[in-house]
Amino acid sequence: MTPLSVKLLVRTAVFAACVLLTPHSAFAFPWSLDMWIQPSVDPYEKPVLYPQKSVNDKTPPKMTREEVEAVAKSPVPLTDRSVRRGKELFSYNCVSCHGVKGGGDGLIIQKGHGFYPVDLTAPGVVARTDGYIYAYIMYGGKVMMPAYAENMTSNDDAWHVVNYVRHLQKAKENRQGRENGKN
Repeated sequence: MTPLSVKLLVRTAVFAACVLLTPHSAFAFPWSLDMWIQPSVDPYEKPVLYPQKSVNDKTPPKMTREEVEAVAKSPVPLTDRSVRRGKELFSYNCVSCHGVKGGGDGLIIQKGHGFYPVDLTAPGVVARTDGYIYAYIMYGGKVMMPAYAENMTSNDDAWHVVNYVRHLQKAKENRQGRENGKN
């Protein structure tokens, strides 16, 4: 045997040993059928109840976007609990664009991705109705912002975010009042 054929024989033996000693689950073969052969509901089969929180189970608002925007005050009271839940949802869904304090200075701006999220603490947003902010969360913006209805686990979650945005606006107002008082 030539040195080249010995090398090839050794490499083939090592490869075969690796293949034989690797658990079969590591290959996930046949990979082309993995998505086909799984627990699912077949056509005309009676549907099963999904596990809680596995799919979006909220009902959409029964109002048009314009009717929702006209809602002056959130139906969910602005409590500490609501603000905490809103902050949690805001941190998952909104901070990357709007920033930690809602100033429109999130990571998207810092990385220079070419669009400018709204400063949620600006006077123009403060003057809007609670329903207007809710509609932007649920239906998306009219220009750039995507809809976040799928990210809310209940209809009240978007109202919690609205309450948190109002909390951020109030906090900015208080900071500015203290700064103006010092001057």
